[in-house]
Amino acid sequence: MATINHTLPTEVNIGDVLRLALPLDTAVMAGANQTRRNVQWVVMLTNWDDLLDQGQAGDLILVPPLIQAQISDKALALKLPALSQMGAVGLLLFHTIPDDVAAKAEELLLPLLVAPDGTSVRQAHRAIAALLIDRQTATSERGMQLYRKLSEMSREGQGLAAMTDVMSNLTGKIIVVQDKRMEVQALSAPRGNKIELSLLTELLTKRDQLPAVLRNRKAAAKARQSYWQQLLPVENLGRLISPIVSGDRARGYLSVVGYADELDFLDSLTAEHGAAACALEMAKAKAVSEARKALRGDFLEGLLAGTLSTKEIKRLAGRLDHKTDVPHAVLLFSWIGLDTPSVRRLETAVHWTLANHNRAALVHIHGEQQICVFQALKNEDDMETAHNLGRRIYDYVREEFPDSRLIGGSSGPASTLLDWPNVYEEARQAMQLGERLNHNHVVDFHSLGIYQLLGQLEDIPAVREFTQQLIGPLAAYDTRHNSSMTQTLDAYFDHHGNISQTAESLFIHRNTLLYRLERIQELTGHDLSQANMRLAMHLALKLWLLQPET
Repeated sequence: MATINHTLPTEVNIGDVLRLALPLDTAVMAGANQTRRNVQWVVMLTNWDDLLDQGQAGDLILVPPLIQAQISDKALALKLPALSQMGAVGLLLFHTIPDDVAAKAEELLLPLLVAPDGTSVRQAHRAIAALLIDRQTATSERGMQLYRKLSEMSREGQGLAAMTDVMSNLTGKIIVVQDKRMEVQALSAPRGNKIELSLLTELLTKRDQLPAVLRNRKAAAKARQSYWQQLLPVENLGRLISPIVSGDRARGYLSVVGYADELDFLDSLTAEHGAAACALEMAKAKAVSEARKALRGDFLEGLLAGTLSTKEIKRLAGRLDHKTDVPHAVLLFSWIGLDTPSVRRLETAVHWTLANHNRAALVHIHGEQQICVFQALKNEDDMETAHNLGRRIYDYVREEFPDSRLIGGSSGPASTLLDWPNVYEEARQAMQLGERLNHNHVVDFHSLGIYQLLGQLEDIPAVREFTQQLIGPLAAYDTRHNSSMTQTLDAYFDHHGNISQTAESLFIHRNTLLYRLERIQELTGHDLSQANMRLAMHLALKLWLLQPET
């Protein structure tokens, strides 16, 4: 565990004033290397005469705008040596200064701070004095100021990157915001950072690096703690991590990263209040995303159902927020069975796989049951990219949910958006046939061969009668005797009537196979040595295997 320094120092330096009292965007114009100077008290300058009588060593001198306006910038530069001689630890101005004044202050090693326009001199004086008298209260108040600042930034739509910049500038630490998948959404590092960010990012994106309770997002949302402390296995780094909670679960994580012995009370408040503000930002972003997703979903539902006219399709295509003027492949995935994970969890797994995919893809939950992936292709000969994606998704989901059965189908290319419904229908047929034939992979429509035709013929009464007449006796015999005549016949056809190969595939003796084939001919009344009859039996068997009950 990282050790957080909750014992507040008794002394206050210039850096503490910047972090805990002054406005968050106060600039250090000179003396950036002198901010560790201790501040004994804060004094407000009343005139430019008798400077030595207005302050003493260890004072931070505030120069109100009216006083600064009484002299020229050149005269101000000439006053700086006297202030340095007095022993002032620094100056706080409320108007910008030219570079030559800053250069003179730098030469004198005199920190020179400039508050942002509109800063109240009275409030700045009061805040610094309060810090000098009661550091803990000032630190707590600073945490609330940070939350108000970040919340305002979220309302103004400045985004996570700007928010992490503010937190990093305040704390002097690295700030990392990650989403629920551990993907970095924003990262800000302070000036002069010496920590290798690529190594840090690689470490933080590993879920097993989270504190145990935070790995369960619902448990993280219910935990009483607001932040956790960790030592990281690199460069004696530590972090404070807080879940970004929205609703009943953690939607992401905020980390304050620095050297373990430098993490302090303000850093813990930053983790806590920063996560709360980021929750507002993520909730807003999610609401916008859900609204766009709903519009996109409505359009795709109408498109796939065939209820939209060509004119409407062209008019509404922009709702997809996706480039549709290139060829696409369609991949479908669905759970099979009663006790299965939710379709939302399947969608999350698909998005996880797509995170490292090199082609743009659009994901849609169709009919609350299927996951549709519309993957852009480089050209119409690029279907292998889609096949690779299908294999990756299928393998990842089976590994993630080993006790659940997944089915998948694919087809393409769809040259234009108008072709998506037809290609979707082909992928759906491939998925359904894959389920019925018990395939354990994503079935491509164009690999179905004769099944493309048989799938359209099976519901015709004459075809059903034909199938029952030829294969029905074998199936009935298998049921009565717990035998495998239909399986034997299927293997026989798969090996083009080769007796040795068929027997080997079934792990039976050649003579046993010959006996079974003779029995099959007796049961069906058909001679397998006749080419026309073999073809009829082969087609009937394939139709029989398509039946859901087989």
